[in-house]
Amino acid sequence: MVDEFQLQKLVHSYSRAVDRGDIAALRGLYHHDARDDHGAFSAGAVEDFLQELAAARPYLRAMQHHITTVNFAVDGDHAEGEIYNIATHTFMAGDRDVDVIVGGRYLDKYEKRNDTWKFVERKIVTDWANVDDPSRLDISHPITRGTPRGAPDANDPSYQFFSILGKDA
Repeated sequence: MVDEFQLQKLVHSYSRAVDRGDIAALRGLYHHDARDDHGAFSAGAVEDFLQELAAARPYLRAMQHHITTVNFAVDGDHAEGEIYNIATHTFMAGDRDVDVIVGGRYLDKYEKRNDTWKFVERKIVTDWANVDDPSRLDISHPITRGTPRGAPDANDPSYQFFSILGKDA
């Protein structure tokens, strides 16, 4: 149970780090020799994925990765996980924004080295995707009006709000 809890924390830490554009935190979640296959976006060494992600950041207005069902199998210091997710992305595209919403899974392999679980391999599977071009963002409703707008970087309101959570995320 402790291993599964640590793996679940790892998976959720990935979501926060990627959504906030924290490349250093992302790098810390992978072992140095890890591989990441995000299809045509980037497939190969994790460092290649992180470089592509950093290059894409200026074009992202918002991104959220929602983890739903998680299935882990642990065998000593090795583990595998099938992680269901819904990922939303809002890209800046000239004079408009474009939303890409993806339902899929992460097929993960993990290793525990020096008592720490990290990714050694991640493969993205897309089960469905929707593209809204242009974006249909509308924050005029009373439920959302006047709320702070999230940001895909350190300008996100969470960085000013939290004093403990961000340190360990």
